[in-house]
Amino acid sequence: MSLLSVFAAARESPDAVAFVDGGEAVSFRLAAERTAPRAAALAAARPRVLALTPRADAESLLWLYAALATGTPVLTLHTRATLGERSAAIARAGATEVPPLASAPFDEQRLPPIDDAAALAFIPTSGSTGTPRLVELSRRAMLASAHASASNLGWQAYDRWLLCVPLAHTGGLSIVIRCLAARQSVLLFEPGPNGVLESIAALAQAARSATLVSLVPSVLAALLDAGFAPAPGLRAVLVGGAACSPVLARRAQAAGVPLLTSYGLTETGSQVVTRRYAERFDPLPERNGVVSSGHPLPGVTLRFDGDRIAVRAPSLFSGYLGEASAGLTEDGFLVTTDHGELGPDGELYVRGRRDDVIISGGENVDPLEVEAALAALPGVQAACVFGTPSARFGQVVTALLVTTDPALGEPAHLAHLLADRLARHKLPRRALIAKSLPLTLSGKVDRRAASERYRAAFPEPTER
Repeated sequence: MSLLSVFAAARESPDAVAFVDGGEAVSFRLAAERTAPRAAALAAARPRVLALTPRADAESLLWLYAALATGTPVLTLHTRATLGERSAAIARAGATEVPPLASAPFDEQRLPPIDDAAALAFIPTSGSTGTPRLVELSRRAMLASAHASASNLGWQAYDRWLLCVPLAHTGGLSIVIRCLAARQSVLLFEPGPNGVLESIAALAQAARSATLVSLVPSVLAALLDAGFAPAPGLRAVLVGGAACSPVLARRAQAAGVPLLTSYGLTETGSQVVTRRYAERFDPLPERNGVVSSGHPLPGVTLRFDGDRIAVRAPSLFSGYLGEASAGLTEDGFLVTTDHGELGPDGELYVRGRRDDVIISGGENVDPLEVEAALAALPGVQAACVFGTPSARFGQVVTALLVTTDPALGEPAHLAHLLADRLARHKLPRRALIAKSLPLTLSGKVDRRAASERYRAAFPEPTER
């Protein structure tokens, strides 16, 4: 598939910039030259699956280009994955590490044809159980995702997409696929071992050279906290991976950020719902404390199993490695663990994972609604809401808050402040103040870790 070949890109657009790394702009011609010995090594070794621990750097990108050109599926491993996690995923995929570089020249013409349905990547995802599964995404699916994105955003001359989300996840991988297929540029930003939240000043500087940026909400919030002001050339900031709160959306709009919320999963090869490009400076619609994630992209169909979101799209995954069934319905829908609803204009409102719903005294409590109410209180920088066990209620609403106001750690005070905003069963009955919220490897707020932090502070919480 020539769209996924850096060598085809070098023939078609030799002088166009493939990627920018540390200030060096590398053309597709030069990228192909640097990829050739890696592609030759893969063609000689013929690994079943190539294990990569990719960073946002030239070396990782060149190995990914080589894998794409030779039809070698990649197993993407996060840089912060433990040795046990890495070993288990490598064994399950039958993957091998990168081979030594080849000295023999690479002859693209000697490669066998690559089937569009062949696996492009196996991406670990924990799902609701915490047990990693390997999601198989085909070359056809990833290209379909790229085309759907382009149908909304379009491409302009000299676009540069900032890669600051993990390349080991679909969000990062899809940026590389989109830019390679369109012969556009990736702007690499590698934050280092401490993560992107510790490199906000450098990220803000890098964003000034980008026209397109993908972020998770926690990083967007940190940029705004640091006084981020979009450069004139910034066309769109796509926010996904977790819910964007109404407060954050309003802050971004006030700062002039061209904000496009989105929704997608590893199993859908990145975004399947995105706000329309023409709406990027408009206020985001809100329903019950949740902002719109946008409209389905072309080719995407949504329906609801109860309130659970079901998706059918050309970018759907091929299955989970080693599992007999992909878990699709007979008519090809993936029924997700997320729940939500459609607005009057057909826009999607995602209310979070069903696994996150708190059942307190027989009443369902949506943590996103409570988080939105908490985030609107003066002095609250961030909030994470989850359930903790209660002999009386089964679960009670519990909040981990980032605030400098110690009074907000008192549930009675919170109940007083929120009495006009939330029904009684939704009010936090337990609270803990923290310096920061725990995050997953992709920068999402980690509810499970937040709950564990609370339980460590209060092993035997007082019944309320």
